[in-house]
Amino acid sequence: MKALTQKFVDALTVKHARSRLTFGELSKITGVNQTTISRIINRKTETAQERTFDKLNDWLLTEDK
Repeated sequence: MKALTQKFVDALTVKHARSRLTFGELSKITGVNQTTISRIINRKTETAQERTFDKLNDWLLTEDK
């Protein structure tokens, strides 16, 4: 399990809002379960599996087009 830092969750929240994606759309893009994304963004969990973190981090590092 990987601890989710405040900075990571904030970055995820900001990019999610700027992209104007639903949790379902973000789920399809990242391959992370919709409920998991919701729990992370709404700060209902403080940890995530390593591969979940990696998928979300990869999405954060992609450039918006």
